[in-house]
Amino acid sequence: MKTAIQIALTIVILALAYFVYDSVMEPVRFRQVVEQREAEIIQNLKDIREVQRSHRSRHQRFTGDLDSLIMFYNVDSLALVRAIGSVPDTLTESEAVRLGIVERDTIWIAVKDSLLRHMDKPIDSLPYVPYGGGERFDMQAGKIERGLVELPVFEASVQPFVYMGDLDNWRVYYTREEGLRVGSMQEAVLDGNWE
Repeated sequence: MKTAIQIALTIVILALAYFVYDSVMEPVRFRQVVEQREAEIIQNLKDIREVQRSHRSRHQRFTGDLDSLIMFYNVDSLALVRAIGSVPDTLTESEAVRLGIVERDTIWIAVKDSLLRHMDKPIDSLPYVPYGGGERFDMQAGKIERGLVELPVFEASVQPFVYMGDLDNWRVYYTREEGLRVGSMQEAVLDGNWE
């Protein structure tokens, strides 16, 4: 009888040790999953920001439509001004151009040949939230007035339930309630809220 009690107590002790270990490791495993998901989403938001900057450079405004942004990437081009010659120390750049010492030449380069060379997936996947089950980023664009100047602004964002909704207890452990976003519709900034 004594041996049976010892075996039963050993099993109970091992079960309790497993449950304690599992309860300690659950937040650690969750954090690893969150870091992986956020890294992929943040990379997509950075890529959206980069294409938006080029769109603003070309068209003097941001676009509020992800499909238009992809179309811009696929078919539009960017101006690249090339300088031929060097500006002497005694002259300004505009004086050197006027005197013919320096020449400017503009060439056009396809957007897709100059941006997002690091992407290992098709550009058509950019609007879709990783781990979002086919959901797209929310994106808006417009203008705000600061002083007497109108400034173009945009914001691309995703709420946490989109990319965390498939995880158990995500509301317990996840602390970024506002989700992830880049840009702002209230301020003329292009920073992400993770930076």
